[in-house]
Amino acid sequence: MDGSTFHDSSGNAVLSALPNLWGSIQVVRTCIIKNNVPNPVSLVTRHLDYEAIHRRLGHISDEAMRHISDNVEGAEKICFPNKKHICYSCALGKLHQRSFPENPKRSSETLELIHSDLLELPTLSYSKYKWVITFLNDYSSYCRVAFLRKKSDAAEAIKAVFWLWSNTTSHSVKHLHTDNGGRVYDIGITILFT
Repeated sequence: MDGSTFHDSSGNAVLSALPNLWGSIQVVRTCIIKNNVPNPVSLVTRHLDYEAIHRRLGHISDEAMRHISDNVEGAEKICFPNKKHICYSCALGKLHQRSFPENPKRSSETLELIHSDLLELPTLSYSKYKWVITFLNDYSSYCRVAFLRKKSDAAEAIKAVFWLWSNTTSHSVKHLHTDNGGRVYDIGITILFT
């Protein structure tokens, strides 16, 4: 493949480009030779078609594409094809996921089985919470969430939630189901169930 040199209206070379294949990726190395423009602009060597714009902008809708020329300075009006093909990625994104099959082993009474997980938040919350622990009653699908400042506060949160539920429902928790990742409730859990 040959390199290309772009010239300004006076014939001076302003940009040099050399295509290169790096693994399976097509790379174009560019070098600005001379920049006389006070406000540089993007140089495009060919007009982008509808499909390329649709893919490069994250598969946006036709309605959003119609507004590009009105809202982006220097953007050309996009020509929409008379008959457009169905975009495979957009069609996949609009498919509905099949629901999970009904579980025949559902709890027969409240607090018989509690599902729980401990999650670390990506950022510290305004109130300085870094962890979240969730509790889901398998029988009623009632959910409770507790926010924790430290991971070691999980055992106390379990005790508090289970105490609240057992006092309000007159049932006690029989089984606790976690993700078995070894990261949940390692401190104080034996005290809770003894």
